[in-house]
Amino acid sequence: MNLLKPHSIWQGERLFILLMLAPAMALLFAFTIAPFAISVWLSFTDYLLSRPPARFIGLSNYIQLFTSAAFWSAFWISVLFTTLTTLVETVIGVAIATLLVGARRTGGFLRTIYMLPLAVTPIAIIFTFRMMFNPGLGIINYLFRLIGLPPQDWLGDSTMAMISLVTVDVWQWTPLTLLIVAGGLAALPTEPLEAARIDGATGWQSFRYVTLPMLMPFVALAVLFRAVDAFKTFDLIYVLTGGGPGTSTTTLNVMAFKQAIEFTELGRGSATAIIVMIIITLASQFFLRRSKLLTVPEVGA
Repeated sequence: MNLLKPHSIWQGERLFILLMLAPAMALLFAFTIAPFAISVWLSFTDYLLSRPPARFIGLSNYIQLFTSAAFWSAFWISVLFTTLTTLVETVIGVAIATLLVGARRTGGFLRTIYMLPLAVTPIAIIFTFRMMFNPGLGIINYLFRLIGLPPQDWLGDSTMAMISLVTVDVWQWTPLTLLIVAGGLAALPTEPLEAARIDGATGWQSFRYVTLPMLMPFVALAVLFRAVDAFKTFDLIYVLTGGGPGTSTTTLNVMAFKQAIEFTELGRGSATAIIVMIIITLASQFFLRRSKLLTVPEVGA
């Protein structure tokens, strides 16, 4: 019996596969590959919406950005926002996930409550907090007055504006870290913990020396997801502060938007966006190598 298919049948199967993939590939090209290619090309031009056509200027946009104080200010603000949000969300997420493991009766209900921020539309969350942060009519300053604390200009002061942004991001995205870590805790073997209890380890010692080391791959995965997402955050910052007061909360993404849309400098805005992509790609690759998340263990090791 000949198990080899005729050449015509192989061609028919390949044609069928290509036809099935064609719609998805067309959408991928139209909404991902083509816009990315256009952005790369624009980043090498001086294209202004108010002064077409575009002229090729090579690396001038990138050189101007890297020698600009505004670029480095936006870069470090992006790093600060990413570091604060990722650190706080990781600590809170791990703590809550660990505590919920022991709450057998109410654990399911509490997990559902903690997941609610993920079910709310992000723009609704942002506008709700914007009303809450209102210095005159917001409920937060109202509560401050009730307990005798002075009201704060949450979005008008540079320090308080950053704290407000971090607070909203933590409230909105800590449940994602909680979800990842809780899944990791459910997958951990119970034998090491039982052995630690038999040896007389306390709850903290069991967590510190047994649970946490086994949980680190899941924590690292949560850190990677949240750090990447926080670094490219735009809607939260633009709606709440617009990058202000001044430039105290202007991240690279907000800077790219202002350059391209508000100042109509599509060339320079595209260059900033490409730099953001490169930074995220390189940082992600470095983190993956250091954390060994993608390393496949050897059999018998």
